Amino acid sequence: MEEYDLRDVSYEKLNRGYETQWELMDDLFAWLDLRIYFFYEHHQWLGPKNDMRNMMGLVVSREEFEHNLIKAAQLGLAVQLDGSEAAQLEAARTTICSRVERTEGSFPLLRMFQALGLEEFEQGCLVLAYAAALDKKYEKLLAYLQDDITLKAPTTALAVQLFLPLESTMEEYLSRFARRDRFTSLFDRERLLEGQLILHPVVREFLSTGTVAPMPGLRLFDGAQERPSGPLVTGQETARRLDLLYGEPGERMICLTGGPGTGKRFQVEHLMARSGQRCVFVSLDCERPEERAAEGVLAARLTGACLCFGHMERLDAEGKRLPAEERLLQDILDLEPAHEKIFLLSQLPIRARLSRLTVELEVPDPTEDDRIALFRAFLGETELGDGLTVEELAAKFRFSPRQIQLACRQAAGLARLEGEAAVPSREMHQCCYRQVVHKLGDLASRVRPAFHWDDVVMPEEQKKLLQHACSHIRFQHRIYSEWGFDKKIAYGRGLSILFAGAPGTGKTMCAQVIANELNMEMYKINISQIVSKYIGETEKNLQAVFTEAKRSNCVLFFDECDALFGKRSEVKDAHDRNANVE
Repeated sequence: MEEYDLRDVSYEKLNRGYETQWELMDDLFAWLDLRIYFFYEHHQWLGPKNDMRNMMGLVVSREEFEHNLIKAAQLGLAVQLDGSEAAQLEAARTTICSRVERTEGSFPLLRMFQALGLEEFEQGCLVLAYAAALDKKYEKLLAYLQDDITLKAPTTALAVQLFLPLESTMEEYLSRFARRDRFTSLFDRERLLEGQLILHPVVREFLSTGTVAPMPGLRLFDGAQERPSGPLVTGQETARRLDLLYGEPGERMICLTGGPGTGKRFQVEHLMARSGQRCVFVSLDCERPEERAAEGVLAARLTGACLCFGHMERLDAEGKRLPAEERLLQDILDLEPAHEKIFLLSQLPIRARLSRLTVELEVPDPTEDDRIALFRAFLGETELGDGLTVEELAAKFRFSPRQIQLACRQAAGLARLEGEAAVPSREMHQCCYRQVVHKLGDLASRVRPAFHWDDVVMPEEQKKLLQHACSHIRFQHRIYSEWGFDKKIAYGRGLSILFAGAPGTGKTMCAQVIANELNMEMYKINISQIVSKYIGETEKNLQAVFTEAKRSNCVLFFDECDALFGKRSEVKDAHDRNANVE
């Protein structure tokens, strides 16, 4: 190295702190280069007479084989240094530590050292891995030091040799990389098992930017800088209880249960915004939920955020949703999350015995009054046309807050594109139906209504009855909420209409008129797919029809319904009994 001078630590700035992280990294890289040079000087290389010394790492000569066979085991660098070399390294380290103490800013690297409580050996390994990721020059240096041109990343053996403290053994420190703790979580797990130190992508992102960028299934929400996607229109009681649970000292797992789109994550976002805290949202709907959970714990530990896990349910062979596995939840706790509060978002109640206190908080489906308030809030200044009211929409569509928000946003956007002051009734209903997800098409066929009031020829009295049926839907909120009939009628608020008459008298036409008048979708039930010769299957199919109909917010049309809905008969044998059950 006579022709070259190694970069040195900035001794002239000893009395000043670091202004940027890159200034700190420049000194750390100079300290690392000095350590690598001393390792190079004391490494047990082949003698200078070896004609193939320039091919090291590519081929193994006979001389190299014999040399490796007789040489002693490689020791840590610290025991091989002479007095002046050790003093030079110590002076560089002391200078860096002195300047760090005078540093006023908080850099990502320093925050990581502090948050994870890394020892000097672990800090050195982290700096080595980060240097290899930032500067390509270290690829050739490391390949040369490790006698393998394909090893461009530092190995655990090299790291131990470089940073092994005095009076310590190689075995002791090599075994550290086999553990699963805060230190080893900084590195790619699969490559670490192969003996290579490669930083986890979350760690590289944090060291470079000081935060964690959104990635598939993982997102950091900063309540001090971000605002939730909308106002908290409903669910004030849930928010109050969340504030109490979050403010209580001690470790808690707070489980929010409720249907999809009821605002569980929305509540947590508002809680973070009120408290000015951070939260890492992790979706476990993936092939390897344990690895995704480990990424979330790491991101939360680096950023000082709490954790919120969602989409933990699993499906059985029949497609039935099951609650989260107890093993998965306990694995999350075994990762030792830094924050004492963990949020779990689940559609089903969590029944698990965990090592941390679990508190369950149900987020109920919005009531009709809630849906009215949500429609008003999300529509904002956008008006509804054709006499349509938010009360009618709330009665027709039993939507979650998320569905209402998306429908209103889409309707308002279409109105702006068309340059209209109000959203027509048909377009508003179409936007609502775009938010509906159901499987009714497997059990029924959709009918597109083609008839209106003028197409129906019938006595005025019957026509008024049909119009009253439509008014039942439109003014449902006024009757039940404003007039107080909801306290008198606890259930059975749906509307069933029986059309009776000879074939061709317009029964199907009347059903289409009602669906058209209300701008609702209409599905005709296929009797052949409902009725089954097997006992119990007909009831199961009917249950599926009504379950999907509730999700679809549509009109169900049973043609020739006497095949399904017959009156009870006297029971004389088992066939009569099963017929009555149906």
